[in-house]
Amino acid sequence: MKSTRKEPALGWALFSYVVLMTLVITLFPFRFRWPERIHFLWFGGWSDTFLNVLFFLPLGFLYRLIRSEDSIQRILGLGLGLSCTIEVAQIFLAERFPSPMDILTNGIGAWLGALLVESLQHQLSNRWISSLALELPLMNVVYLLIPLIWLNGLAAERDSFHHGLAMILGLCGCLIVSAVYLHLLESSGASRANWVAVIATGWFLIGSLPRVSESPALVAFGSGLVALATRALVLFPWLIKSDQRRFEIPVLKRVCPIYVVYLILLSLSPLPSRYQNWSGVWGFYNLGEEFFVPVWWLTEYFAAFTLLGYIVAESHGRRNITQRTSILWSCFWCGLAAALLEVCRGFHPRYAASFLQGLFAFTGSLYGSLIYWLQLHAIQHMVGHRPAGGLGSTSGVVSPK
Repeated sequence: MKSTRKEPALGWALFSYVVLMTLVITLFPFRFRWPERIHFLWFGGWSDTFLNVLFFLPLGFLYRLIRSEDSIQRILGLGLGLSCTIEVAQIFLAERFPSPMDILTNGIGAWLGALLVESLQHQLSNRWISSLALELPLMNVVYLLIPLIWLNGLAAERDSFHHGLAMILGLCGCLIVSAVYLHLLESSGASRANWVAVIATGWFLIGSLPRVSESPALVAFGSGLVALATRALVLFPWLIKSDQRRFEIPVLKRVCPIYVVYLILLSLSPLPSRYQNWSGVWGFYNLGEEFFVPVWWLTEYFAAFTLLGYIVAESHGRRNITQRTSILWSCFWCGLAAALLEVCRGFHPRYAASFLQGLFAFTGSLYGSLIYWLQLHAIQHMVGHRPAGGLGSTSGVVSPK
């Protein structure tokens, strides 16, 4: 029977975004040139090997959720192929050293990510798998947070304040994972409650990979904080539980203020002790002297607005309004947020408002909105063709409009 799932529209929108962020991180700063000699780094140390494995684990995990019919061996081959492409491209980057060991460890990471999904399928009920997979739009916020936390670590370098912003993102993830458990999965057994803290902590650790070498103590502290916060939210469900059958809107209302704080701090950090007269430019500001950090920061800013676009689109998509009206409202709120932040940056003594940067952020929000709407259409398609009692048919996991 022909599959009724819409992987090309739904799965590839999210998966390609994670792959794009992976390429940005591994091929930065994109200064390609023909090499005079090819230098290989055969072994970069055990810590580098471990990080390479974990770096590709989300790709294998997401791909397995999207294409569950593909074999584990095929996913291993895809991981090896993507890594090989990256390593070949690094030959033409003076700042990078291709490594055959990286190809192997990245492939193993993708393979382990696929194995993790298969293990969860045996350990957990179908309802757990449906909630962790792409059938629950709220869980995509958690997946989109992973590349955002990656980029936060790369942009921060040795700035402890910027590193601390990851804690805010971790709290957003805690609220969502805990709410999904309490509203959809708690009935599957009290013993599963321990899985919630483990999943949330593992998720934050994977997102914190780029900051391990710079701030290992901060990563350990953040992981412990995520575990404690998740466990507390599960033990005291009145903090986040709602009586509403469709719980996504109440959860997003709790997440949005926290995420807005992150966006403000990201845009204006370091917070100034005084302000200057307003100034603005048409192009990007301060990309000349300190090239690396601003570009990493811009990439994080784009990813932050991609997630904002997804959150706003889901908030309006769940309301009883037409899709066209919902898209217009999403554009309005995301455009307003980008404009207001740029106006505020114009008074910052270290920055200037940038029209192009605001447009860049708005473009990211449009991509996030696109991911949500492609997902919603695919979910409605799946529900319309799913036999009664099928995977994820339990009330609350999928609720098409």
